[in-house]
Amino acid sequence: MANLSKGVSSSSSGLSFRELQKLPKEQQHLINWIRREKKPSLLDIAIHLCQDEQTALNSLQALLKKGFLEETLEEEERYYRVTHAQKKGQSLFKKLANKKKAKQLSLEQSGDS
Repeated sequence: MANLSKGVSSSSSGLSFRELQKLPKEQQHLINWIRREKKPSLLDIAIHLCQDEQTALNSLQALLKKGFLEETLEEEERYYRVTHAQKKGQSLFKKLANKKKAKQLSLEQSGDS
C-alpha cells in the first residue's frame, strides 16, 4: 500500500498547480473534492465515486504513487488528504528569517558586553 502509515502522515513531493492541470479531468475533480472534504475516508471516496471500496482504492493508487495524496490509517480506518508541493519562495523566506534572527542575536550579544 503506497504511503500508508499508522496515525502519522507520510512525506512526499506533493501536488503543484501545474501538475494538477496536467491530470485527467476525473482525477482533477477527485483531488479537488478530497481537498474540500479535508480528510475523507476510503468509504467516503467510494460513495463519492459510486464505486465499491476496492475499486475506489484502485482509482487512488496512481495519485498515491505520485505523492499527490497521502493515506493514513487511524483506528483501522483509511483517510486521505491532498499533499501540496512546497512553494518555491518558502526556503528563501526561511533563509531570510534565520539571517535576521542571527543578526538580532549578534546585536544582543554585543550589547551585553
